[in-house]
Amino acid sequence: MNSNNKSLADRISPASGDTGVGIVNILMDLGPACTGNAATFREALRLIIQKLPNPHFQHSQQQSNGNIPLKEMAISRLIHFFAAVGGGGGKVQTQASKGANGNDGNNNNNNTKTSLSAAFVGVFTDDNDWTNNIDSSPSEWNLDVVSQVLGDFSHLNWSLVARSFDFPEFKVRDARHLELLLALYRKGAQAHLPLDQITVGWNNNLGQLTLLEYLLAVPPSVYAFQVNAEEAADAATLDGVATTCPNPRGWASAKILQRLLHLSDQKPLHQKVREIFVVGLLSCPEIILCALVRLQLSVASAAAQQTSGE
Repeated sequence: MNSNNKSLADRISPASGDTGVGIVNILMDLGPACTGNAATFREALRLIIQKLPNPHFQHSQQQSNGNIPLKEMAISRLIHFFAAVGGGGGKVQTQASKGANGNDGNNNNNNTKTSLSAAFVGVFTDDNDWTNNIDSSPSEWNLDVVSQVLGDFSHLNWSLVARSFDFPEFKVRDARHLELLLALYRKGAQAHLPLDQITVGWNNNLGQLTLLEYLLAVPPSVYAFQVNAEEAADAATLDGVATTCPNPRGWASAKILQRLLHLSDQKPLHQKVREIFVVGLLSCPEIILCALVRLQLSVASAAAQQTSGE
């Protein structure tokens, strides 16, 4: 019995402090209605946090002056979750929709309070793995409202939010999932997803590989890789040329290549990395060749400097 109780507690408030696990599970049980407008969504988050058995939140509530006390790790899970369940809806708009102004927030807040207990029951009575149980229509989740509320967390360290995508359940399912994830991140961070934080070593290597795979598959209008002058010059060789390469700067990036090569050393991922490279070699072989040469020269130079320093 103690073992079962621990399992339930971990689903709500894990020992790791990653309370985002419990939050997204409860939101899934609450359903799309909790994003009806910004006031309702904020109230849902506050109520969930009040119920979570986590001393960190109790302390944070005293310090937050009315703000919702969520940290970077929880925000990363929220972004991943809403990008997944909203995968079939419309684009996240620059301005939240008129219905997100919270004019009828009181009625919806009452409904949220009524259904919150049922949501907690759902979490306690089954595994409630939302990653395998996305039943609601994607268009029902109001991502305009979610993006508006994410703006409340601009004070957070958004580089750490990006780094916190490295959690066990993280996986990019398709290009639409990636587009929404990037859009929601931009709304909160007021900046693009930083390349440095997604090309370092992750614990969830498969999740990282799915992220890199789809970043390379989307055009610069969706994600613009941050590259240096040499890498930009290599990528520019395809400017004005008919090509099937959606994002040349990605393949010109030494950080991307280094991470893919590192991931390829892991046997379970080797075949998948190979398939990604085949796609790149068929669409922009010259860029990849130049990038690999530059990478080899950079590694050789670093090794020589280390030897001379000794």
